[in-house]
Amino acid sequence: MKRLRQTASILVTVMLLFPLCGCWSAKEIQVQGYAKAIGVDFVDNEYVVYIQMLDFTSIAKSSGIGGPAAKSPVWVAKGRGSTLNMAFDDIYKSSQLPVSWGHVTAIVLSDKVLAAKNEHLLDMINRYPEIRYNAWFFGTRTSLDRLLSATPQFNLSPLVSILHSPRPNFEQYSLFNPVLFFQYITDYNEPAVSAYLPSLSITKKQWRDAEKPHDMLMIDGAFFESDGRLNGFLDRSQLVGYHWLLQDMARAPLTIEKQGTVYGGLTLSQRSTQIKPVIKGSEVRFHVKATYYGAMYEYIEPMTSEEMNRIAEETVRKQIMDTYREGLRIGVDIFGLEEKLYRKYPHMWNRLTHHGKKLLLKSDSIEQLDVKVIVPYYGKYKRKLH
Repeated sequence: MKRLRQTASILVTVMLLFPLCGCWSAKEIQVQGYAKAIGVDFVDNEYVVYIQMLDFTSIAKSSGIGGPAAKSPVWVAKGRGSTLNMAFDDIYKSSQLPVSWGHVTAIVLSDKVLAAKNEHLLDMINRYPEIRYNAWFFGTRTSLDRLLSATPQFNLSPLVSILHSPRPNFEQYSLFNPVLFFQYITDYNEPAVSAYLPSLSITKKQWRDAEKPHDMLMIDGAFFESDGRLNGFLDRSQLVGYHWLLQDMARAPLTIEKQGTVYGGLTLSQRSTQIKPVIKGSEVRFHVKATYYGAMYEYIEPMTSEEMNRIAEETVRKQIMDTYREGLRIGVDIFGLEEKLYRKYPHMWNRLTHHGKKLLLKSDSIEQLDVKVIVPYYGKYKRKLH
């Protein structure tokens, strides 16, 4: 009887183990292709897609002590189709490995596809279950093939580039904030928001690998969209004041210049910003207040600290207004002023904008712009300001 109970216990244990065997359908990681970035273009009424695939074995080596021994290989595939899914299927025809989409960390849309098929494109991307909402989202006017083939310095993995990891660059040079896929979708669907999409490009002018120019990624401006359509593109020179009202601006340079003479250079970080809509009869005006803390790392010509702060405030104020007018020129609320009205007085916003069909902002809508610059740090070299 005891032996029978032991046999029964063993049989029950073995039967209970069967459901735990979860490795039967497992796939070896070395026999799969991992898509890390997707590029989408629209040419001759067809979608053209690009897939950036990386070799994870070389990525692991590149993170070791002493740096990578060789350049991390980047493979870029290209497919065409009348729909986005058909374009991806076109790539499968020649792919030697099954493609895994669960590791995509960046999506880049060309200016052509933004202008032609953006709303339908977002629907097609969202429906695919493996692509996550936390991928970085960019626009571009550059060749996607070349863009996805660019690699960072020192033969490091492309995963440390602006394409896959833009935050470190933004924290040091906070001019254009990176956007995640879900953030872009939220802004795109908000009636009172002009959706912002940073534009990724390539420069060959600043970096060289030995004697050869090296393609390096950079942000060259931004696309703006509202009411389900592309308003246009603004480059760096047109967005010179865009970053001053960003909530998470960490560090931005400012040159102190007066009548053609450069007196010094500041690095500013944002302390606080406030945008307040003010109702005046049937019109709306906005009061904007911003405070910045800074450090002076260059002192070239004699100038008092009071004068330097005053010029800094005037320069920031002018750059904000210049960028604001550039936005109005293409019908865009760059600084999100209307959203403040929409959140506080939604009925008035609906009436004045015809439910979002009309931009209510004018050249004089910013009635008051108060900028305060405080510079408590003058560098480790204690040169006295005159």
